[in-house]
Amino acid sequence: MSTTAVLAGPARVFHLRADPALVHRLEAVIDTSGLGAWFEAELAGADTRAGGRRRTLNARALLVALLTLSAAEQPLILRDAARLLNAMTPSTKHRLGIPRTGVTGEGAVTERMVSYLFNRMLALIDPSPHAASNRDAYERARDDAVAAHADPDGVIDETALGAALTELKAGHADALADRFTRLRWVLDRGVEATHPRQIAHTGSYALDSSEVRTWARQNRKQPKAPWLYPDPDASWNGKKTHGSNGWYGYWLHALVRVPEASRAATNASTGNGDDVPCLVERIDLTAANADVREAGLGMLTRMVADHENADAAAGTPDRPRRDVLADRAYTSENRKAEDWIWPLWELGFTSVHDLTVHQLGPARRGTPKPTSGALVIDGQPYSPRLPAHLRTLTPPPIGADRATIAAYQASIAQRAIYALHAVGGRNEDGSWDFGCRAMALLGQLRCDLKPRSLTLPLTKPTTTPTVFTPPAGRTPKVCGQEKSRISRDELPYWQPDLYGSKAWYDSFNRRNRIEGIFGNLKNDATQNITRGNFRVMGLAKTAFMTMVAVMAVNLRLLDAWQLRRDAQARAGAGDELTRPAPRARRPRRRTLLIEATRARVAAARAAADAVAAHQPAPGGGAGAVPDPPPDA
Repeated sequence: MSTTAVLAGPARVFHLRADPALVHRLEAVIDTSGLGAWFEAELAGADTRAGGRRRTLNARALLVALLTLSAAEQPLILRDAARLLNAMTPSTKHRLGIPRTGVTGEGAVTERMVSYLFNRMLALIDPSPHAASNRDAYERARDDAVAAHADPDGVIDETALGAALTELKAGHADALADRFTRLRWVLDRGVEATHPRQIAHTGSYALDSSEVRTWARQNRKQPKAPWLYPDPDASWNGKKTHGSNGWYGYWLHALVRVPEASRAATNASTGNGDDVPCLVERIDLTAANADVREAGLGMLTRMVADHENADAAAGTPDRPRRDVLADRAYTSENRKAEDWIWPLWELGFTSVHDLTVHQLGPARRGTPKPTSGALVIDGQPYSPRLPAHLRTLTPPPIGADRATIAAYQASIAQRAIYALHAVGGRNEDGSWDFGCRAMALLGQLRCDLKPRSLTLPLTKPTTTPTVFTPPAGRTPKVCGQEKSRISRDELPYWQPDLYGSKAWYDSFNRRNRIEGIFGNLKNDATQNITRGNFRVMGLAKTAFMTMVAVMAVNLRLLDAWQLRRDAQARAGAGDELTRPAPRARRPRRRTLLIEATRARVAAARAAADAVAAHQPAPGGGAGAVPDPPPDA
């Protein structure tokens, strides 16, 4: 290399071309979302400039370029989007409305054109009060209001000005709320465009959140004015240290499709059974100190509203709503279900959740005691004849061996015979009718409190009167009646399967799919939304780039699912089942670094061994190695 060659700027080596077939497919995805046409219409309505050069780059082309970069597993850098557009084939440029060459014969799309259009598009959906576009507009309106309420001598009518400023603040807040609604609408439309129309989902979802660190410098002294922060929309989660206890950025909330549990797999409407594509249904981005439950319920509420509107317009029945799986971060409140479980039920979903240590065992003080006389343990109603040694069972810790888990599930199976059985469905007020297993409808338990059950075979389990004997004339409803009603507030943590049972483990383990989604998003060999892969700041821009990466992940996982389905179909038709060849992946940067370090160490050792083999031993004794003979 010449010593005068530049190491930065336009002379650096760069080559990026996209497969025309891939670009054509991604164009269809962008057209399905409708975002290109929507942004163009909004930009035309917001353009109030007089004169100036006409914009030649359109929103559709920029959206296609960004999605192509992410689908090609490249960083989402705006400079690279410009170079990608210039490197596209003439036919692709024609479809995207891009001139072939610029004025000087170089590429028609410049980095300035891309960044200008990107900033204008994101200003339409930026809800931040600290964003330059929103703050400058508000300050100009405030200055105009002050000037309008001043007489020629400069005296200001304070009363009229105060009323005008109050109205201005209210209008500004409404405008920001409208932009926030637009941002979520854009996120929903982009992710929804990647869902296959021919594959209907069966109604169960997993919900979780993961960190997205901002590109802004994290450990620095912040200025006093919030709008001078590098990223005023981001916040800290945890301690503000250089260690692993804290991070600075946003929560990425994701709602992911999961298959039905074994109890409902045979009723899947798609005929796919448990094998359904693992796709992201909705996403949202909030500050790192936001409440994850509020964001999760917001995503579910918007999804339900969108589905109902789409189904009503198509004249089809409403889509099924079944399970929502979430970890203990969403249900950690002790003896309180108003923040998560009841809102899920009102939306038509059933919560499948893990219990904290404060929610295990018999219901503690603060939870209404069932008037039916049932025992509430681990969120489930049980017969008062439940043996004492089965009332408090400690779940195995994370990472426990299979023998420990099997022993715990065996105890849960012994407890299951005493669990009350739900009769019918829930009423409008959330109450439910439950009956003991000794009721005539089931006939699974022998109990002297239900004399009819004593006619069952002796092989059936029999309750022990010494566990519970009701006082004379005060037999609990659950024992004296075939069924009794339990209100919603008496069962705040009820689930379809007994907590800790094998059925519950199988159902709750479906939540692992969302962990796989986050792993795909943060894999530095694929889409990679880790810090530095897209170098933008602010809630709107970070959320938009994250949406593009999620769209690419959905398309990639859908392709993998389709390949697996095709292989299964060929095997069912009698053809030999051959797995598709593994897709070539770029090694991780850390893997390359480790391999290079090992190679250097091995080379150094080999060189040292070679040198030592040709040197005489100390003192020139018997261990000395003779010099090689001279060349003939």
